[in-house]
Amino acid sequence: MKSIRQVWTWARRSVEALGRVVVIPIDRLLEELDFLAAVLMSLSLTPRGQWPFLFRHAWQQIYFTAVQRAYVFTVVGLIIGALTAFPLIVFGIRDPQLLGRIMHIMMYHQFNPILAALFVAGLSGAAITAELGELRANQAIDHLAAMGVNPYGFFVLPRLMGVMVSLLILIFWLDAGVTVGAAIMLSFYQNIPADRFFRVCAAGLTVDAMALTVGMAVMQAIHIVLIQTLRAFRVRAYVDIPRALPSAFAQSFIGCLLISLLFSLVRYG
Repeated sequence: MKSIRQVWTWARRSVEALGRVVVIPIDRLLEELDFLAAVLMSLSLTPRGQWPFLFRHAWQQIYFTAVQRAYVFTVVGLIIGALTAFPLIVFGIRDPQLLGRIMHIMMYHQFNPILAALFVAGLSGAAITAELGELRANQAIDHLAAMGVNPYGFFVLPRLMGVMVSLLILIFWLDAGVTVGAAIMLSFYQNIPADRFFRVCAAGLTVDAMALTVGMAVMQAIHIVLIQTLRAFRVRAYVDIPRALPSAFAQSFIGCLLISLLFSLVRYG
């Protein structure tokens, strides 16, 4: 009788744990969509006089996220391009058409957008959480809201616009660096002319493929900003900020991986 009760207790707890595993992601998705709706509503409620501030703040976000990271992405892109070329060299792949196809499937459509999202979530996303978390902890956001300032349009919207543009720039910059790095290695080891390799890679950039990549980057940027700002708005004291940073980064990056998986199923499914 005791063993049956123990089995029943274990089974009940297992079902409850499984239910939480299913329900928690759905709750977080609904919360994120609700937050996005509030941000989009603030766009229509923003007075015309605040648009110069929004564009200026969005440009500051672009400068911090994309312009200041251009050197890092150049170096990273060249190194990853060289690393990508080594397996191709080892397997003796010399057909330029096949090399270009591999670059598109492996790098342009898969790895580069994920790597760019990782950098944005870890650097700019963490900065957004820390900055807004500090404003939330010292009640600056509450004071502005009491003065009639919409916190979604004032704090979230320009960062959302800036991160979307920045992620697209970084993906393009990373693609260029990876292509140059791979071309250098293939030219040195396989005697494949770099200009021919560039033409093959450029020929595969169809409108449909680029549209899917742009859509994926936009969704990833929206997800990163929403998660980071949601975590920041939940801060109640300064001690909550370092606790919010790891969970916000993990949740935003996992979401970016799921978005990449979804677009890969659409692209290749």
